[in-house]
Amino acid sequence: MTVNIKNRLSQNQISYLIPILLFLAALIIRLLYLNQIESIPIFDNPVMDEKYHIELAEQINSDEGLPDEPFFRAPMYPYLLASLSKLTSGSLFWIRFIQILLGSLLPLLIYLLGLKLFNRQIAFWSAVAALFYPTFLYYDSSLLITFLITLLSVFLILYLYRYNSNSFINPITVGILLGAAGLARPNILLLGPFLLIWIWVILKPKIGIKKALIHYLVIGLTSIMIILPITIRNYQVSGDFVFIAWQGGMNFYIGNNHQSTGWSATLPGIDKSWEGGYNEAIAFAEQNKKRSLKKSEVSDFWTQETIREIKEYPSDFFQLLIKKIRLLINGYEIPNNTNIYLAKDYSPIIDILLFNKYIYFPFGILIPLALIGIAFSLKEWRKFLPIYLFLFAYGGSLVLFFVCARFRQPLIPFFILFAVYAVYQIINQIKKKEMKNLLLIVVVLLLLFAESNHDILNLNQQRVKAEDYHLLGNSYLEHNNLAAAETEYKKSIIADSTFARGYNNLGLVNGRRSKYIDAARNFEKAIQLDPNVVESYMNYATIEIIKGDFIKAIQILETTKQRFPLNDFVMLKLGMTYFQAGRLEDAKIAVEQAIRLNPNNQQNQMVYKQILDAIN
Repeated sequence: MTVNIKNRLSQNQISYLIPILLFLAALIIRLLYLNQIESIPIFDNPVMDEKYHIELAEQINSDEGLPDEPFFRAPMYPYLLASLSKLTSGSLFWIRFIQILLGSLLPLLIYLLGLKLFNRQIAFWSAVAALFYPTFLYYDSSLLITFLITLLSVFLILYLYRYNSNSFINPITVGILLGAAGLARPNILLLGPFLLIWIWVILKPKIGIKKALIHYLVIGLTSIMIILPITIRNYQVSGDFVFIAWQGGMNFYIGNNHQSTGWSATLPGIDKSWEGGYNEAIAFAEQNKKRSLKKSEVSDFWTQETIREIKEYPSDFFQLLIKKIRLLINGYEIPNNTNIYLAKDYSPIIDILLFNKYIYFPFGILIPLALIGIAFSLKEWRKFLPIYLFLFAYGGSLVLFFVCARFRQPLIPFFILFAVYAVYQIINQIKKKEMKNLLLIVVVLLLLFAESNHDILNLNQQRVKAEDYHLLGNSYLEHNNLAAAETEYKKSIIADSTFARGYNNLGLVNGRRSKYIDAARNFEKAIQLDPNVVESYMNYATIEIIKGDFIKAIQILETTKQRFPLNDFVMLKLGMTYFQAGRLEDAKIAVEQAIRLNPNNQQNQMVYKQILDAIN
């Protein structure tokens, strides 16, 4: 009896010790990674979406607050970032530190979920895999919502497995988690309707149909109550009913128009820069409708455009759908904000754990094993139903829009569990000498391996390298480190001599150094290489204005106007240049057009008043 008590104590100690050790190990590994990536220029000088989030956080913390318009993107992360910024006095290092502190909980949650689904051995090795999984390290330290939506997703599914049908606290908690996840990434709310299947299959036999439906109703109402303050805020500031955010229609078009790649987050025919693309997408919708639109109406316009294109090009749509399914299970970490493989140059940890030569490790290995593990699990489908529903709902939402590495992160914890389960089952098959089963498994694995490690994107690696250098150059340029920026832009051009943005930004460096002839030459080269980037034209015109050649500047801007008729900044710039050249009536007409395209731009109104004063 004494031996049994000791064994029981030992088991209890292990059950508490393992989660603690997992958390500490995850934190140590992430701290090492954080220390390594401090040398990346974009660590302290973020670009792309990270920069956008910081700017939103700064607006939230400012006296003026956010503009009086509905949220374009889900607001949870900008508000979290604003809170962390206040707490850390704006230190990006400590913001990232707090994020990795939270992210270190993920291996622990995976371990607990593994215990519910499998056994301690599978749970432990799944957690160990999560400790070292490179994209977890990468996104835990990134100023993006990715780490948090992944945590919330696993916690939500884990809670479903701990669901007590006799307590009404449980449906309320599930509703809170689902609503919070929706405020982080709205497409996760597609899980809501699928939870009705879980209610019907799992809860109904335990508590009856009436109580089960009440539980579902409570989950739904609680989710709505969590989201409702955002909906009310959107309506109060704009008079526009936007449930969470209004980017859905544009994203739907990005992922489903007949020219879509299935992964690139740009609208065809629209300025590819963040601010330019945002404004032109609105202007295009308003010009089409021939009136000013609410933001929800802009979103509806792009949704309608998507449906129109699907009807017009049905075969393209279905081919694209298949491509996006293939992208979802492809091992390459498709960039959307910055290229994750860039971190390999700065972090020895990531360099070891992540590579894309010959095979796409680790996702290219993980997904074939995970799919085999899911196949093994089907014999106990009821037990795994909550995960199936999540994988189908969330994965399906990506296929409905577009696919990239950071969006599929919430799927990876579950793929890890199924992958380890597959290895466990294969080992059992080997022990039992089930040769026919093993042969079938090997064949299927090889087919899946070939698919997941196939270069479906067919990326030009020289261009990828050029874009990486360009990104680093932008970070240096943001803080006026001209020498370092110039070095990176020159490296981008060496990597790919046809890379227009490299020439454009090298021209910016030339301009800041008052080397106007060199700047003009680089802008002209950028336009020759890619005539669809408005920034190059604007920069070229600016240099000519600085040189005092208003005739040349006006010629450039009039050409730009013809190519980009929906860009209000082009019209404003043209109007200001006309004004400087003494062509007041032309200036008035151009700025009036800028105001029609973007009536909310205060600069348009100020310049227009200045022109009217000069005319009068």
